Amino acid sequence: MAKLIHDSYGKSKVRLTKVTRNGDRHEIREMSVDIALQGDFERCYTHGDNASILPTDTMKNTVYALARDHPLTSIESFAMTLSEHFLKTVAHCTSSSIDISEVPWQRISVGGKPHDHSFIGGSNERRITRVVRSRDDVMIESGIDHMLVLKTTRSGFVGYIKDQFTTLKPTTDRIFATSVKALWQYNTADADWNANFNDIREVMIAVFAGQDSLAVQQTLYVMGAGALAACDAISEITLTMPNQHRLLVNLEPFGMDNPNEIFVPTDEPHGLIRGTVSRE
Repeated sequence: MAKLIHDSYGKSKVRLTKVTRNGDRHEIREMSVDIALQGDFERCYTHGDNASILPTDTMKNTVYALARDHPLTSIESFAMTLSEHFLKTVAHCTSSSIDISEVPWQRISVGGKPHDHSFIGGSNERRITRVVRSRDDVMIESGIDHMLVLKTTRSGFVGYIKDQFTTLKPTTDRIFATSVKALWQYNTADADWNANFNDIREVMIAVFAGQDSLAVQQTLYVMGAGALAACDAISEITLTMPNQHRLLVNLEPFGMDNPNEIFVPTDEPHGLIRGTVSRE
């Protein structure tokens, strides 16, 4: 005898672009939306009975329909609207989870003046949010993913454990590159989402650039502490920082020295450093 102990279903990678036309000046928001519902859907799994199922195609259409009248000033506010809608629409749904990842488009500057309707992209960086709403509560997390940062000095790694398999040499001057994923948890459902995002992103970048790093772990902690200090509306932040190595190339076979200038970038394998920093 088998028993279904957990289930959820939804629609993933619903891609949306919205252009807001304020006369000649246009705004653009582009994002990918994931939807997941939990509730009394067991008979669909166990008996193929679809009477309790809102089609995932309907979920996709809902994203576009609600985006029509939503100002889309932030991905957080849109995720909250979507999560509330699905709880109201599906009476036997106990929780709705909305994940949104936003593509960053920057306004093109022409002759020192921001263009009214032309934008430039190219970065893999994404602003992200997750809203999980139940009948009694709402949880809001936001963050940033694929934020690639690199510093060419003021980073080292010494004093670590060495055993018979250790070949890594200590260094007090190395390249430090990582792709940061940061996800912070809000302690309120009413915040200035855009200002908070900008403040947290700015302080994390400043900390990365200005700190003398003794380890990726140390930098992660200081970046997290900086984010908490910069934004009272968050209670904790989780950072994931893979150590994307730049390996010094041996030029001696060519009769040349390498004064810490020529490197080969590698992204696999990489050290993977994670940590959560919260308020005391």
